[in-house]
Amino acid sequence: MPDALVTVLAGFILTTVVGGLLGYFFQQRSWSHQHRVESAARQRERAVELFDELSRLLDRRLYRMRRLFWSLVNDGEEVPSDASRERMADYVSVLYDWNDSINRNLALLQRYFGRSLRDRLDNEVGVLQRELGEELESLWNGRSRLAEGSSVEERFNLLADLIYEFNVDMITSIQQGDLGTRRVAG
Repeated sequence: MPDALVTVLAGFILTTVVGGLLGYFFQQRSWSHQHRVESAARQRERAVELFDELSRLLDRRLYRMRRLFWSLVNDGEEVPSDASRERMADYVSVLYDWNDSINRNLALLQRYFGRSLRDRLDNEVGVLQRELGEELESLWNGRSRLAEGSSVEERFNLLADLIYEFNVDMITSIQQGDLGTRRVAG
């Protein structure tokens, strides 16, 4: 009888230890998977928030620039009209919003969408925005006048296309889950 008791006791201990270790292993694995899923969901939420913020800001800036341009064109050689003054104030307001968060937005853009999209915003979209902004300020200050057949409207259309493509690429990254730490450096 003592051999049977030792066998049962050893079996019980081994089963308990092995069962406990297996349970621990599978629980850790489950928690790890759950953490990855929750982390990816949070990352996606933050990327969507950034997309929403940047997209709206880009569109607001473009539209305010266009409204100011159209108003200045209508003013012709005259001193800026009240409508132009109002539109300049709107443009300056959105420009402050843009500049107040530019470095934060660029850093977050690189974090969630990669260097390639960050560089496109800064070196393509941003360059054209700055060029058009300088031209608007020159028109506003009377330092320049539009030449016949000016390409400013074409450049606004180009900027709109760049912004649209940029937005589509951000949405595509979100839809494909190509974000943050899962993103291949670009």
